Amino acid sequence: MVSNISGVVSGMDTNAIIDAMVNVEKIQINNWAKQKSGLNVKISKIGEIKSKLNDLTDFLGDFKTEADILGYTGSSSDSEVLDLSTNGSALPGSYAVEVNQLAVAEKNRSNAFTGAADEVKEGTLKITVKDEDVVEVAITEGMTVLDTVDAINASDASVFASLINDGTNTYIQLASKDTGHVIGGAADDAIKIAESYTGGTGSELNFTQITQAANATFTLDGLDVEQQSNTVTDVLEGITLTLKKTGTTQVTIDADKAATKENIETFVEKYNAALTLVAKDLKSTENTDFNYSLAGDSTLKRLKSDMMGVISGFVTGATGSFAALSQIGIKTDATGKLKIDADDLDEAMNKDMSSISSLFTATDTGISDLLTTKIEVYTEDLEGLFKTKVDSYNDLIDRLDDNISDKEREISSLVTRLKKQFSAMEMAMNNINLQGGALASLG
Repeated sequence: MVSNISGVVSGMDTNAIIDAMVNVEKIQINNWAKQKSGLNVKISKIGEIKSKLNDLTDFLGDFKTEADILGYTGSSSDSEVLDLSTNGSALPGSYAVEVNQLAVAEKNRSNAFTGAADEVKEGTLKITVKDEDVVEVAITEGMTVLDTVDAINASDASVFASLINDGTNTYIQLASKDTGHVIGGAADDAIKIAESYTGGTGSELNFTQITQAANATFTLDGLDVEQQSNTVTDVLEGITLTLKKTGTTQVTIDADKAATKENIETFVEKYNAALTLVAKDLKSTENTDFNYSLAGDSTLKRLKSDMMGVISGFVTGATGSFAALSQIGIKTDATGKLKIDADDLDEAMNKDMSSISSLFTATDTGISDLLTTKIEVYTEDLEGLFKTKVDSYNDLIDRLDDNISDKEREISSLVTRLKKQFSAMEMAMNNINLQGGALASLG
């Protein structure tokens, strides 16, 4: 409300007149504010769509190799001889394995001491494990057997030091942290200990080997294999073999249909999440307020069309039995969303697992590459179509802000001018009244 204006002389409600004129001018401001609010809602909706699309393309970035799509499971006919696990890069196959020798860590033991508090002679231990750099452990004057164990464990030497008591004597025992020895090298060189002493009191350690290091040896389909560890990761791609005892077993790697189906279901889920949001924002009803809606937006229409075109098209680079998702039971419903026919997918997996993978992994033409390329036209941070659209919305918001500021200044000027005009009118009418009163008094 405008204050300090009254129609004392004229009898007019000048405040109400000014308020009415201001409210008329504010209609345009309110319209612009509504447009701003709608544009901000549209920007938010585009952000939500972009987030879902990025979630899909992030997934597709890890869905580009056969190992990403096809799951495999491994088994051993004798798990007491060998266990195994697989990761995404495993490939199907069957292998005869005979474990001849398990890997063993070298161990060394000191002379006997009467207890952990016995003094060790001052000097230096130089420990070398598997031809790594020499690690020096200093034994200073007055250090006990326990102090020496602590010093060895605190060093960078790849050994464990411990105390062993046989009921009468105490010993320091050193064991390599890792099994085996350098392949092609001497087993006795798995741990090299050089002792030198300068002290005059205490006893020397005089380590001697009690367990010789050994490498694991086994045959895989008749091929001789030697490994420093009983955990073997680099013989079969994507497969970790854990050797447990000597003996023979059969290792079998089969396609894991359940894992494959789960991977495909995840793809369908993420695709549908993105497409559903696009379709939702495109939809209009008789009650749709287009100021706040992306209904009918041409960019979203093209995006939806591009996505559905990739899904429904043929993969020209696919190999094997299948060239389209529909051939493996992945089809679109009336809304454009994907649905999986479980029976058709099972049949396709039984027929040609590798071909299922190629639908997604074919370079440039596969679903993963092609769908990612199509989507990034819209979501790319620097030049994507969404960025262009949001930039145009923000430019319009800036212009609306300028319009509102200009209009508010106009209204302020109008109020000031009206106040002056009404004040002048009241003063003029008051002067007229005074003059009239004076003339009347003369008569």
